[in-house]
Amino acid sequence: MSKENELERLEGFVATLLDKFNALQGVNRELTKRIERRDATIENLQDELASMKDERGDISSRVINLIGKIEEWESTSGIAAADDDAESDDKETDSGIQENLFSVDAQE
Repeated sequence: MSKENELERLEGFVATLLDKFNALQGVNRELTKRIERRDATIENLQDELASMKDERGDISSRVINLIGKIEEWESTSGIAAADDDAESDDKETDSGIQENLFSVDAQE
């Protein structure tokens, strides 16, 4: 009976190993699915980031263009010269293009 008992123990041990192996395979499948989902999320976020960087570049170009137009408008309208004369008379130091632009309403 000793051999029979050892054989039963071995069968039990093999059955336990197979159960654990099957359980680990299930865990492995779940982890693989999670990794695939995260990889897809990372790819989507990278695409979104690239899109936002492009959009930021476009917005930056548009803002630079607007600033250029404002500066051109100020230089051709004579407002900057009138503001400079008023500033020298009042002895106030007023810097910046934006101040010149917004001071148009005060002169009217």
